[in-house]
Amino acid sequence: MSVNVNDLSITSLETIMAFGINGGTHRFTLDELQNATIANSQDNTALTGKGGRTIGQLKRNKSVTVSGTNGMVSMGLVEVEVGSAGEHKAATPVKIPDYLTVNSNKATTNFKAVGTAGNEIQEVIVKNADSTINKRLTQDATAATGKFAYDPATKELTFADGEIADGTSIVVYYIRNVEGDVVSNISDNYSETVEMYVDALAEDKCHNIYHVQFYIPYADFTGSFDIAMGDSQTTHGFEATSLASACTNGGTKFWDMTVFGEQEDAA
Repeated sequence: MSVNVNDLSITSLETIMAFGINGGTHRFTLDELQNATIANSQDNTALTGKGGRTIGQLKRNKSVTVSGTNGMVSMGLVEVEVGSAGEHKAATPVKIPDYLTVNSNKATTNFKAVGTAGNEIQEVIVKNADSTINKRLTQDATAATGKFAYDPATKELTFADGEIADGTSIVVYYIRNVEGDVVSNISDNYSETVEMYVDALAEDKCHNIYHVQFYIPYADFTGSFDIAMGDSQTTHGFEATSLASACTNGGTKFWDMTVFGEQEDAA
């Protein structure tokens, strides 16, 4: 039985959804897609006869690669690409700079510094009026010349009398604990294979609207991606290879392309 729809114009790329293979749970949805490409290829070797004329083609090595760019960084996609599940942590360390001003031989950090007791903040960098470095002080149990004390409970830095003039700028760098989501790129974890659905909208020559869905049973991500940050939008690129597997219904297929309208569900 032939298809009912012939020529189509793809008018809009809608979403890419990913699930665990063989009907697994949801992994991520990309809904700010800038572009996506399903690249199909095969190797063709000419079979020649008399005089070198082509008498046939030896066809093999079909392959399909899915690639694209999302307009936002997807944490779920990052998990799949690095092969490591993310985790929400009630307390996880981050390092920050803190720019403070000394008054009455004291200054207070904006956050609680954590670390080895008595060495939560390794040094205080004292600045000159022109922002160059005047000197560095190291942490000790009590304030003395060239030394400062720190109380994590009050977040207070204490300096020796006359060590630093009022109004002097200082900088400290320290670890603080925050609540946040963490994804780790571990050296011996590798990218994953997912079940992928690429959804688009299309029109025929009579301007009837159709949905187009590509179903890719086994999309094996390459693990190669960049997160470029700077003077332009940070996008999230991806690339996966479709794996043929006899586990799928209908044989070793790379993908299904389904075109359907707005009609009710099939009986």
